[in-house]
Amino acid sequence: MPGYKGKEYYAPAQDDKINTLDKRFIGLTNTQIGLFALPVTVTLTTLVIIILNKRVRRDPVVYISLAIGLIHLYHHYTLTRLQNKYVK
Repeated sequence: MPGYKGKEYYAPAQDDKINTLDKRFIGLTNTQIGLFALPVTVTLTTLVIIILNKRVRRDPVVYISLAIGLIHLYHHYTLTRLQNKYVK
């Protein structure tokens, strides 16, 4: 592919459905991966704390934090899904 030196091996082959460069490079961008990183880290950390610490299991603040983290993760998922919807 001209203009994409070194990327020829990563792009799918061109056919009737994949006829432009935009369609060849559909996937998550670095910014989208960064948007997922923080909510995933917070959610997984909260889950590990709940599993490993018996005193924390009784504290409702931890479950509220887990719920907010999951809502935040879903929010970022919908933003990414909408953004990728308009690229196609």
